[in-house]
Amino acid sequence: MLGRSIGLNDEEISWMSQAESSPVFDETDRLVLRYSEVLTRENRVDDKLYAELAAKFPREELVELCFTVGLSALVNRVHATFRTDLDSSTTDSVGDVAFCPIGR
Repeated sequence: MLGRSIGLNDEEISWMSQAESSPVFDETDRLVLRYSEVLTRENRVDDKLYAELAAKFPREELVELCFTVGLSALVNRVHATFRTDLDSSTTDSVGDVAFCPIGR
């Protein structure tokens, strides 16, 4: 899984759908996760959220964050469209699941 490849552990991954109340994420983590979800689901970031991000990150890092979230969304849409098979190491890691739920 991508999360594991960047250092997330199983406990952090298990809290992804409840990030706002999670004891494993700090304020910055929660902000980035909220931004990622809003951008992915709504495809727009309001002024309040942008102001929170701008207060925490320099513009260059915001650009990098935006491209990272956008690229991930693009890749996810390609896999969803073509129903890409998982490689064996991913299947071994996450099991035989149709998708990874990040619910509300």
